[in-house]
Amino acid sequence: MRNASPEQAAGVLRDGRVILVPTETVVGLVSSEAGLPRIRKIKGRDTNKAIAFLCASSEEAFALARNAPPLARRLADLYWPGPLTLVLDAPEDGTVGVRVPDHATVQDLLAVYGEPFYATSANLSGEPAPSSLGEVDPRVSDEAELILDGEPGSGKASAVVDLSDGKIELLRSSAELTEERLRRLADDLER
Repeated sequence: MRNASPEQAAGVLRDGRVILVPTETVVGLVSSEAGLPRIRKIKGRDTNKAIAFLCASSEEAFALARNAPPLARRLADLYWPGPLTLVLDAPEDGTVGVRVPDHATVQDLLAVYGEPFYATSANLSGEPAPSSLGEVDPRVSDEAELILDGEPGSGKASAVVDLSDGKIELLRSSAELTEERLRRLADDLER
């Protein structure tokens, strides 16, 4: 494993391999769809547990969903780019998780790669997520093909809001997005 440029990392993603990249929250283990089995193996992650997309813009994120309800667009306006993952209805069946990160390193990779890619925290399942590259468990970092160097994140995972199938459910809160704040935003849109 070696440090790489965004161009080198994009090539590795296109080859279906896995890289480590810092975000404003935690270090991500990222891949294209072809690399998903590898991510799950590295993390020891259940194959039924979804992995979200990182996207360059809200337009790109919403293009991955069947629809984006008004609350999704309001939340995107308020919190993207930033630590918010939205769970929306997928174009066919099921759901899709999307996030627009606010970190120069991952934004550079998204720009060079030219499309969304999958990302999950770079830790073994059930273990704490690392905020910096130096905190990544060697059992994870040794399995990644490349590292994109960058500033460490906050160490706090993104808030997660499920808006699929007409729901409004806060799956994981943050200091900025609490249950009360989410309800207020939803109520404001209904008026």
